[in-house]
Amino acid sequence: MTSKSKIGLLFLILSIGFGTALLWSGIKVTWVNGDMWRKRAESLSKNYIPEKANRGNIYSSDGKILATTVPECDLYIDFRTYPLRNKDNKIVIEKGDTVYTSAIVDSNYNKYVDTVCQILHEAFPDSSVATFRNLIDYRRKNGKPKGCVLIKRHIPYSSWDRICRLPGWRRGVVKMVDGKSVIHNRRFHTYGNMGENIIGFSKNYKDEIYTGLEGYYDSILRGKDGLVLNRRLSWGQWMPIRQGSSITISAGDSVRTDSVPGHPVINGQHIVATIDTRLQDIAHYSLEKALRRYGSSAGCAILIEAETGNVLVCSSLILDSTGQYLEMPYRNVAITDLYEPGSIFKPVLLTAMYNDTTFALDTAMMLPVGSKQFSVNSKVVKDHGLPNALYPLWKAVAVSSNVAFCELAWRFYNNRRNELFNQVSKIFPFDNLNLDVVGKEYKSRTNKLRYDNDFLRFCYGYTSAVSPMRMATFYNAIANKGRMVKPRFCKGIIKNGELEELPIKVINERICSEKTAETLRDMLIGVVEEGTGDNIKNDTYSIAGKTGTAETSPGAPTSNATFVGFFPADKPKYTCLVMMRDISTFGRNAAPVFQDIADCVVSLDKELDCRPTMKEMIEKRREQGNIGTTHSLPSVYKAPQASVRMAQKKMGIPGISVTNRSRWCTFSDAVDSLGTEAKYVSYECPMGQMPNCYGMTIKDALLLCRSMGIDVTFEGYGKVASQEPKARTPLPRNAKVHLKLQKKQ
Repeated sequence: MTSKSKIGLLFLILSIGFGTALLWSGIKVTWVNGDMWRKRAESLSKNYIPEKANRGNIYSSDGKILATTVPECDLYIDFRTYPLRNKDNKIVIEKGDTVYTSAIVDSNYNKYVDTVCQILHEAFPDSSVATFRNLIDYRRKNGKPKGCVLIKRHIPYSSWDRICRLPGWRRGVVKMVDGKSVIHNRRFHTYGNMGENIIGFSKNYKDEIYTGLEGYYDSILRGKDGLVLNRRLSWGQWMPIRQGSSITISAGDSVRTDSVPGHPVINGQHIVATIDTRLQDIAHYSLEKALRRYGSSAGCAILIEAETGNVLVCSSLILDSTGQYLEMPYRNVAITDLYEPGSIFKPVLLTAMYNDTTFALDTAMMLPVGSKQFSVNSKVVKDHGLPNALYPLWKAVAVSSNVAFCELAWRFYNNRRNELFNQVSKIFPFDNLNLDVVGKEYKSRTNKLRYDNDFLRFCYGYTSAVSPMRMATFYNAIANKGRMVKPRFCKGIIKNGELEELPIKVINERICSEKTAETLRDMLIGVVEEGTGDNIKNDTYSIAGKTGTAETSPGAPTSNATFVGFFPADKPKYTCLVMMRDISTFGRNAAPVFQDIADCVVSLDKELDCRPTMKEMIEKRREQGNIGTTHSLPSVYKAPQASVRMAQKKMGIPGISVTNRSRWCTFSDAVDSLGTEAKYVSYECPMGQMPNCYGMTIKDALLLCRSMGIDVTFEGYGKVASQEPKARTPLPRNAKVHLKLQKKQ
């Protein structure tokens, strides 16, 4: 065999052996180990990637979103420079020097940097466009040459996306930092700091630990994270394969995901809070105005629905170092603060005494007021502004006499003081309420009644430290005919699109009889009608309430002022408490905030529409013998005719008889025998003279004066009570007028 034949044979043998090996490898890969290789390939192209569940929303009782999850971004910009390369990936060199470029070239930077600053200013109005421009220019000049620089955290996603879309800026805006996306979710409170203590603050950003409703219902809101099957795309990107969809990855490769097993993500459920945003808004700003007016360090306002215990309002404001009144994360004044309640504790004492069957109380029982010393070991008990006299019990409650309540306790319980305390403990929630919000709650404190002074001070609201929410809970029980329900902040959970209401929890089925509750209600009505709370007496709806003033310390110049009660008094439906800490005035000064809240409730609750109709007004005047007078009809002090006509039409009052075309009109006497047809006459603005703004609202006064070219300043609230310069004085050039407003009582 020649050498060529040997070489050919060897080549043939090698070819046959190599082909056989390839064939065997193909058979082994395809049939023998096919399942193993297919699983390995699938593991490289598919993978289960953790996916976070969407947190549920918190809604208000009036259907508004209180808390939701929104995406936000941290704005990082890449200002580093690197050598410029051409199409052949070679470094460009000009005149012997390497040419450098950046992710955002100078032309695009200079053209759009002001637009970026404007976008940031719109997202953060507290910082000006110039401030952001200086910051970005400084960071660009002095930023790290091999990294990216942080411009601003917590930017709304929409603003961040607008910056990314600017020409030439997409490459410069960094998407990943240290392997993590700059886009993340944040819990957003729609109404800002209003009611934030109840909604809940975030204790820890990384672990998502919350206070308030967010913390208590965290397991319901959070949902359950899962693993979602993803298909690997080019550039290392992964795309989720959603259940119930057909996703085409490449030509001829369609994945039907119905059959793909996975670990589903269970999104969090929504909850409905009891907070009403309309009432919370009124309470928040009315309380803030009162706190600022009296220089208070903190305060709270609570509104509870008597029958259900739903807390419609819970505002807790604290003075911070910048002089602003804000809701703080770890202190809810309504729940965490303990304070001596003062005279609002007296109805608690009365309820305990009415429950004691060893003696009988009578509202006509005569009791001493003014001042009295009950023993040689006790101090003299005094009533502010009351002479030494005898008052019936109902009047002693109305004027809030300390001496009268000390007399009751000394007369019936001096030799069995512990029994009085035990009676009080049965009806008052001294223990923690365990509310459905995460936050600190302290057990009430009470001194032992061993010493005479402690026993007497206990009778008018001292020596005991309780929270405002517990006092509101007790008064709510009186409004609810003696049934004490637990206050709650969550109305229900939304399941499958429907609200599943939570059950009402009862603390004490009966703290007193219905008759006792009615007796206490009548005495509390007397407080408002002719007692210490008469500054909020009105003819529209009745209020039963109690004022309370407690010195912050013996002899201190400041006190804690409280007003608590319920309305309408004839059929109580709502309980409200307002407390202001460290003010130099009395409890009656907390009452106007109560009235602001109550007025709003009455105007919104159709069942409590207490406004009299025109027919009722006429009938009432007939009964009083006032037919022919106009005192029960609304009066008008120089108002625009168009506004007057609209108001009169809505109220159903006929008879507007202004005959000329004057823009302004004023009220005149009635012209018919029944006094139901009011007559209005025109008001002509004097030429070259200062107009008369007396009795006008500030809105109408501003409209009138500015139409005449007069600058206006004003102080107070209500209607114009006086003005300077006076009416009909000569009108100088660049005239100014200062108006003093006063609310008529």
